[in-house]
Amino acid sequence: MQCQYFYHNLIRATWPDSRSALPLRRSWYILRRYVWYASVLGLRQLARRVFSSTMSGKFGLKGKGESYTVCMDNENLNLRPGEWVETRSAKQIFATLDAQYEHKGLQFIHEMQKFCGRRLKVYKKVDKIILEATGEMRTMRAPTVLLEDVICDGESHGGCTRSCFLFWREVWLKRVKTAQ
Repeated sequence: MQCQYFYHNLIRATWPDSRSALPLRRSWYILRRYVWYASVLGLRQLARRVFSSTMSGKFGLKGKGESYTVCMDNENLNLRPGEWVETRSAKQIFATLDAQYEHKGLQFIHEMQKFCGRRLKVYKKVDKIILEATGEMRTMRAPTVLLEDVICDGESHGGCTRSCFLFWREVWLKRVKTAQ
């Protein structure tokens, strides 16, 4: 039995997007993403990250794996279902991201920003996932959790209504005692 989100099942259960403006929509999505980065980081910090990751890569000054990761206290919180956490600010989270805006391969996406600074309950710890495209079982590279009632609304993905869970790295969270 396969998961509903398995790539081949979704291909059979859906029609392809017939809009001819798909390349334009992808460009618009990339532009909106950099506008969002600039709103969080500021133009100077964004320019420093973009040019240091693209230009220095061209000249062989920096390897792709090198990152800007800032160590936070208690990166591994060992969170359990039912515990309360507070999400860090977008600026604090961006400090943990590398030049590709990822933390150990996981992106912090635009839909997650609205949950920054909020107190939320841990729904489940995520240790392994199945890649939908291949059906391959993979182990998460860093401690990751799902939070209750925190799902993607698809607003930044062309109005997608799939309502996917959002993966949160523990380094992006702070443990709190109660919901308050």
